[in-house]
Amino acid sequence: MKIDTEGRIKVGSILTPDFDASLAAYDQYLRYRPIDDGIVDAAWAEAMGAPAMAGKRYATLAPESGTSIYIRFFEGTQVAAYQPLRSYGWGSLEITIKDVWKLADELENSPFEMYGPPKELEFSDAFIPMQVIGPSGEVLYLNQVNSSMPGMHLPLAQSYVDHIFITPLATPDMDAAVDFYAKAFGWDKGELYEAPYTVISKAFGKPMDTLYKFQMTQKGEVLNNEVDQYPEGTIDRPATDGELPPGVSMVSFITESLDKVAADPLCEPFIRSEAPYQGRRAAYYKGAAGELIEAIELS
Repeated sequence: MKIDTEGRIKVGSILTPDFDASLAAYDQYLRYRPIDDGIVDAAWAEAMGAPAMAGKRYATLAPESGTSIYIRFFEGTQVAAYQPLRSYGWGSLEITIKDVWKLADELENSPFEMYGPPKELEFSDAFIPMQVIGPSGEVLYLNQVNSSMPGMHLPLAQSYVDHIFITPLATPDMDAAVDFYAKAFGWDKGELYEAPYTVISKAFGKPMDTLYKFQMTQKGEVLNNEVDQYPEGTIDRPATDGELPPGVSMVSFITESLDKVAADPLCEPFIRSEAPYQGRRAAYYKGAAGELIEAIELS
């Protein structure tokens, strides 16, 4: 399947207060290796709306499969008030893997904290989920994908830990967030669910059978976002002035043309040569939940 198509996730970016430790953890336990690294220049920092990122390190990591969907780390300041899964914005990165039980064993006594152990689902055997919290407070859903589901393409892992295929988004207004992607990018509104969501319930100390609404956005059968309605008590993501937000800071998507995006960009389109851009235009946008979005042109 062609990787760069309209709506495809291209990069999940994470802010880390311990840059070297994060790269080492992803290398050792998830087999993600750097394909590019450098220093954020002032123009790039301004384009992201985060001028204090200028002069900080970044690194782009690829999965062992070689699939050109990346995780990117930006060096930043520790944010004491940040708690995983308790604020609006990008909640996690969902990654396809081969063997969830084996990986769970390997992550014991690692920098990755087990948050939701592997659990077979009653409603589907298409995937077996597991959730962990990474060294910088980022949340990862590590899913053993066994098959696709009706109307949804779920990618089988081509390496032990492969690539991001969904990005969960924590929102105060699920309908407004889904509408944003439908109107701004022309993506499809997927299935609407109301079901128990133990990850959210655990974060807020609620009964495990509490129901939450969530809806997919997708392009055809290719999923990109799981838009979650978060409960009362969720806060805006705390961040250091001028820096990217902690945890999962932003998500990059492929779009056919920036000229067709029906939203106001934070910056003029720019061109960079390294992955994931490779000479293509890109721009930044803010979604309905305040999430930072990077759009990269198809060609």
